[in-house]
Amino acid sequence: MALEVTVVSAEEVVLPTGRALGGGAYAVVRTASAAACTHVDEDSYGDCNGYPYWSEAVRVAVPAGAGGLAVEICRRRSNGRVETVAAARVPADDFMVGPPGHLHCLSYRLFDAAGGRSSRRNGIVNITVRRTDVKHTAPPPPPPVKATNARASASGGSCYGVPPAGAAMGYPVGFPADGRACV
Repeated sequence: MALEVTVVSAEEVVLPTGRALGGGAYAVVRTASAAACTHVDEDSYGDCNGYPYWSEAVRVAVPAGAGGLAVEICRRRSNGRVETVAAARVPADDFMVGPPGHLHCLSYRLFDAAGGRSSRRNGIVNITVRRTDVKHTAPPPPPPVKATNARASASGGSCYGVPPAGAAMGYPVGFPADGRACV
């Protein structure tokens, strides 16, 4: 399946030295078959209270049956080496519910990138996820309303009256966990 993942921001991420992450950070969205990076946030101090802010959408493919994706917060060190500072796992179940194309606004706890059982909490990442491999089709129009008295049909109106301003009339459609419309 194809996904559009917008990495919005990261909060309270610290370097292994205990210093705040600050500018120069970027995010990587990684799946079993692909990886995509955001731009580098050079000036996070002016954007988001000192936290890295990207609000950048990246597109990745997730193989069928995959457990989810990972979001990594990285930076380039002064010696030129890339360092993954923190990472979060995003289970596929979190963005597979709802109708196709639904925008999921999600936040996840980041953990130190070192991994293992001693991994400690290291901030939060804010993302949105939308499936882009589905075709958006318009729902079928509702059946016409039949007038039940002569006066209503002569005026072209409905015996049900006119809905109040701002109200919409329609038929609700339920969506189970697999995302297909119930009819």
